[in-house]
Formats: sequence, C-alpha cells, structure tokens
Amino acid sequence: MWVGLQVMDKKRPYELWGVLAAFILAFLSRMAPARNALVDGNILFYGYDSFYHMRRILYTVDNFPHTLWFDSYLNYPHGLDLMWPPLFDQLIAGIALTAGAGNQPSVELVSALVPPVLGAATVLIIYLLARELFGRRVALLSAFMLAIAPVHVARSCFGYTDHHVLEVLLILGSILSMVFALSGREHRLWFAVLAGVSTAALAYSWIGTSIYLGAFLVYAVVQVTLDVRDGVSSKDMIVPFLIAFLTALLLLLPFGSEPWLRPSIFSVAGILVVASLLYALSRIFLEKKVPWMIFPPAMVALGYCFIMLVYVFGQSRGIYSTFRSGSAYLFGGELAGKVTEATPIYVGSDFVSFFGLGLLIAIFGLAVLVVHMRRSPLKRGQVLFLVWTVFTMVLSVAQIRFLYIFSASAAVLAGYLFFWAKDRIKVAERPGRADPLMTKILPLALLIVIVLPSAVGLMAMIEDEPAISGDWPEALRWLEDNTPATSNFGEPYAVPEYSILSWWDYGNWILYRSKRPVVANNFQVGAVDAARFYLSESEEEAMDILEYRGSRYVITDESMLYEKLPSIVSWIDEDPSSYLDITDDHDVLTFEHSRRFMGTTLASLHLFDGGGMGHLRLIHETNTTRGQIYPTNNVKIFEKVPGARIAGTARSDRPVGTLLNVTSNQGRKFQYFTSVMPRDGRYEITVPYSTENRTEVHSAGAYLVGPVVEVSTWGIVKEVDLSEEDVLCGRVIEVNF
Repeated sequence: MWVGLQVMDKKRPYELWGVLAAFILAFLSRMAPARNALVDGNILFYGYDSFYHMRRILYTVDNFPHTLWFDSYLNYPHGLDLMWPPLFDQLIAGIALTAGAGNQPSVELVSALVPPVLGAATVLIIYLLARELFGRRVALLSAFMLAIAPVHVARSCFGYTDHHVLEVLLILGSILSMVFALSGREHRLWFAVLAGVSTAALAYSWIGTSIYLGAFLVYAVVQVTLDVRDGVSSKDMIVPFLIAFLTALLLLLPFGSEPWLRPSIFSVAGILVVASLLYALSRIFLEKKVPWMIFPPAMVALGYCFIMLVYVFGQSRGIYSTFRSGSAYLFGGELAGKVTEATPIYVGSDFVSFFGLGLLIAIFGLAVLVVHMRRSPLKRGQVLFLVWTVFTMVLSVAQIRFLYIFSASAAVLAGYLFFWAKDRIKVAERPGRADPLMTKILPLALLIVIVLPSAVGLMAMIEDEPAISGDWPEALRWLEDNTPATSNFGEPYAVPEYSILSWWDYGNWILYRSKRPVVANNFQVGAVDAARFYLSESEEEAMDILEYRGSRYVITDESMLYEKLPSIVSWIDEDPSSYLDITDDHDVLTFEHSRRFMGTTLASLHLFDGGGMGHLRLIHETNTTRGQIYPTNNVKIFEKVPGARIAGTARSDRPVGTLLNVTSNQGRKFQYFTSVMPRDGRYEITVPYSTENRTEVHSAGAYLVGPVVEVSTWGIVKEVDLSEEDVLCGRVIEVNF
C-alpha cells in the first residue's frame, strides 16, 4: 500500500490531501454508530456473529495464540467443532494484548475499534486500485464513494466485530497486488508474491475463500482467451499468476489437514493446475495457428474432463463434493427463506428507492466501462477488475449478503461513470455547441445524483441501533443473575449442566452475555429442533424436544410471532402461509395468524403465557409491550418444571379445569387456565405454578379447580394451594368431585 502512496506525483499535493480526507471520512463514518452501541458504559455489538467472535477473542486473549476449536456450550448437549478460520480473532486478540487490554471491557473496546480502522484502510486499497486502472480523478472519487458506502460502512462500523471487514480488505489487497504484478512494472514478481500472501491470509480468515478464488479462475480463462484471439503469448500473465497461487499454497500447506482450510487448498491447487493447462493449450493454438474461436469450446471440454477426473478418483471426491456443496450453497437456495442475508437480491429488495438508484448507477458504470474497454486496448489489470466486478455482482444477485464486497467495485464504477460523463459534457463546451452555464451545472447535478444514494443510505445506517438493543440486554442480565450458573464456561470442553432453548438468532447473545449453553445459535446448528419445538402442536412433543436437548429454560420474543415466523416455519419444510398471512399495503405490513399457529407452543407461550401447558411457567418478562391484536411483553423467559399434579375422581362427561390468577414481575395480571377430560372417572392435571409468593412471577390466591359445565361456567369449585416443592418434585395433590 505504501509503495503506491509514495509514488504519488509530488506536484499534486491535493491528491495526498484528498486521500487523507477520504480516509478520515471513512473512519468517522464507521465510528458514528458508536453513539448507539455505547449504552450505560457497555458495548452493544452489532449483528449476531459479533458476539461469538467476542467469545473466541476473549478465549484467545487468555490462551494466545491458541483459539477455541470446540465449544460444549453450542448445540447442547453435543457441542460443536468450530469451522471459523482463526486469523480475525487472533489478530484482534494480538492487538488487545499489545495494547495492554487485560480485562473484558478493555478487550471489547479494542474489538469494537478494529473494524473501523480496517474499513478505512480498505478505502486506501480501493484508491490505489482505481488509480492504477483509471487514473487519479476516478481514484479519488472512488475512495470517497467507498468511504460513505452504507453497505460497507455497516460491515465495518464500530461494534461490528465480524470477519467480513478483514475479508474485504484482504481480497482487495490480493486483487491490487495482482494488478500491479500484471502491469509490467518493476518488482512485479514481488507483487505476485504479495498477492499470494494476501490470498493465504484470506483463507485463514474466511472458510468461503474458495468462492472468491473462482473469480481469479474466471479471469485466467478470459485473459488467455483474449490473448489467443490477439495472437500474443500469455506468459506475462501466467508467470505472476502461478507465483501468486504457488505462494498461497505454500503458506496454506502447514495447516492442510484442517477441515476449515481444505476447501481453500483444493481451490488454490486447482487454479494452479488449470492455469498451467490453459497456458499449455494456448501455446499449442498459437504455434499451430488454430482459429481462436475453437479455444473456448476446447476449454469447456477440458474443464469437463477435469471435473470428471476429480469425480472418478476416490481420493479427490472431497474436491467434487466441496464444489457441489459450494454451488448449492450459493445458487441452490439452501438458506433462502431461513437466513435473511442469504436471500437473493431480487427477493424483498425495493428497487424503487435510493438503494435501487445506487445499483442502477453501478450498472450504468459497468456498461460504460465495458463499452470503453471494447474500443480501447485491453489492459490485463482492467480485465481482472471487470471480471471481479461481474463476479461479485452475480454473487450479490444470488445472495444479498455479498453486497458488502460488491460495494467496493460499485464505488469505482460510480467514479468512472461520473468522469466519463463529465468528459462528454466538456466536449460539448466548444463554442456554439452548448450553454456554458449548463455545462457547469450538469456535472454538479450528476455528482449529486451519484453521491445521493450513498449519503442517504449512510444517514439511515448511522441511525440503526444494534439488534440486541431494547429489552434484550436487561433480559440477558436477568438470565445470568437468576438462573443456576453452569460450569466450564471458560474452558468449554465438558458438557454443562443444562441448556437454554431460543431461536437461533439469539443463541450467541445468550451464550456471550448470560454465559449459558444454548441449543441453537447463529451457526444454525440446533435450528431444526428449535423450530420443531416452537411449532409443535402438543405439549408432549415439545417436552420430548426439551428433554432431548437438556433445556431448562425457553425464551420467546415478539418478533418470533411476526417477522421471524416465516423463517422458523421454513426450517421444518412447512408453508409459512399456513401459519401467517402477511399483507403489504402501502409500505405497511399487516400480519394475521392462522388457527394452526394459535395451536403451537410458540403461541401458547408468548401470547397466552403458557396457558394450557403443565410443564412451562413464565418466570420473567421485559417491560416493553408490543403488538396490537395481541399486546404482549417483548421478551419472555419460561422455566421447565416437573409440575404438580392435581388428580382425583370426577364425572366423565365434563372437563375438569384449573384457574390461577398470576401477577408477572412487571405487575401485569393474567390468568393461567388448563383443563382435561376425565377418563374412567378420574382426571389428572399438571400445573407449573405454586401458590407461594417466592418468585417474581407469583400467584394471587389459590388454584380454582372444578368441573367446567360450559364455557366460563363452573360447577363445584375447590381451592387448592400448592407449594414450590410440590411443583418442583411433581407431587400429586388429590382433589375429588
């Protein structure tokens, strides 16, 4: 990076000041969300994965350089082998140790500050890349565009402690180094080595590195094809290309046995083989003067044969299965509807908006660039950039999450489009051809149009609060303070005493903030069992899941009834419309639950406080009330108990019911009711609450027990008091009618 900055023309001091201004703007833009992330002296991290990165970072600080590779607090009771490459967590842990951060708050502060620094450094990378390919003017505007790009800011802001920011920095660093290596400049082979180092670092940072390496493979195919068409050798491209990926391979091999690194090694080795074959085939075409139009189908045939060989040889089946699973992950929709960020960009995106305008500007810029490159001699670096841009655009179409990586190319495309249009307007300034005033106003208007989507998006993004904001921090503190502590949190290799079942979105929050084991978390393990529990339509099925998963507590929140419900349903391969009807009327979403949903465990717990269930009782709820048709407190925590059993004789033609007036910890009053139909003259009802006032959620009197003649009409009613021991020991209380 510094090599590029040092070669700036000293006669252009504005350039250095401009780059510095873009860097400062980028850093400040990414620091702005700190005002929402710093609450009562604590850091509320953005996102969900950030919380597990923090768990791993803290472990690494205590055990540096070793990090966490198995966690018994995940996927309870099985635990989980972790597949996250370690570099991001080790980098932050190393910085924290170097800075003298010795406790959790100081490590958290360092961890929250690193992403804005890396994000601002990415602006410098994009400046150098655009400057090499398209000149100073485009480079400066590109740097400013990336500095305020809302998608990239969101992934690199204060408190978004996730590997994505390092991932973008490293892949762009690899592309920049490769562009320098392809430029024919002095020391170009050292730039190729640097590209390999950056690629290896990327593999040590993200398990999906193979996805991005596919762009380099596509570039090799495109570039060699163009060289064959033009009748020139590809040696100047192939040599640095092979050096880069050979360097990467050598750096990866020491850890080649690690399953999280194997896909990257397969990909790097495959690129080396394919690039060598492409070069050999191109030489044959040039020497034999074979028409270049035959080259593309020849490569397709060669590629097919290569895939077949990979499939046939048993030792290499891992490569083939990796390729298939990767393709299914990207384009097969495995997570579509289950994970929001894995949704295709054309599903749920509002293109008639500033967001849509920003995409349109990028597409126009790409179109102008393609037309210009067709009319001018093609530089190898520009071809690489074009391939990378199209590649990341396709990724973004497949999954909206990849917009953060495409945003870098979009910044360059916006800068290129502006100066292309400005030059066209300048041509029109010739006397008699245009109004001079208009030729001054039009560029300014165009610049405003280009900058406006990012500026508006940035302002909106800065206002966003962390997803954990609101009631969740209080609920998580209560959970830590009022539930039995579990063992081995700092050394999570043995199975803890029990788990907490929640939807997977909240698993990392519970694990990190409450220090409790979870069934489901943001790795999506346990998600199926969690969905089966919440959507179960019988208490017996729900309890079987809790028993299997060793869960003592269950958490629900209001969003699970609405925005998250379609995702929950999709995990059990059911039709979301059978549970919830969503109507979009003039940007207002209306939700209507079906009768089927009202029979689920989720509805019974969150809407009716566990009414009708005998083994789950409300023990805490947060203060905020949400919902219109069914106003409920936002977050609720339930405890699984054996339950006391009220049993006795009764007429077999009438149900026997129990009613208990209950007051929650927020002072909210509700009634717990359940009933059963006697069989052979006997009934038995399991109830979860005691009538002692020893807990925050407590009864207001005794149970009323008796035959239910009609709806809300009772026959003989008896009052029954139950102790906490009755409930926790599952005692039988005889009440006859």
